[in-house]
Amino acid sequence: MSMQLPASLTPVCLFLGPPFPDGDEDVLDQMGCAYDQHGARMREHLAAAKSEVDRVVVTSEGDGVTAMHEHFTRPDGPHGNLGDASTGSQVVGLALKISGGIVLAHKGVTILQYGLTAAALAQSLAAGGLGAALAPAIRQAALRGLDQATLIATSSVMS
Repeated sequence: MSMQLPASLTPVCLFLGPPFPDGDEDVLDQMGCAYDQHGARMREHLAAAKSEVDRVVVTSEGDGVTAMHEHFTRPDGPHGNLGDASTGSQVVGLALKISGGIVLAHKGVTILQYGLTAAALAQSLAAGGLGAALAPAIRQAALRGLDQATLIATSSVMS
């Protein structure tokens, strides 16, 4: 189940900082699993096709059989294409799962950002005087600091 905030907190979240991310990490994970399964199916089809070609080559002979075997096993032939497609599908699946993790991490950082900003505002308002006047500056400083931390963390994950 994806992480969501109650709708009643929307006005508070808009006051505290950027809107809560609306990405659905569960959907990204499901899509990643579907691509992984597709890649595994392609590998199974490749193994079955290779087994059948090998069986034909062993039990038959002739120019047609030799041509079929050469066509199937050449680098740009069906064997290579199915292998590459399977690997590509699994890479896309992994990328989707990583994207789901990034969305979840972004949601966690946003909640942390909300909490730190709310705590700083509450503390400055409780102090009164100059602290209350500095509340907007504290809010902006917390937002900018956590935005930079998020950017650095995301950049390190993506590189």
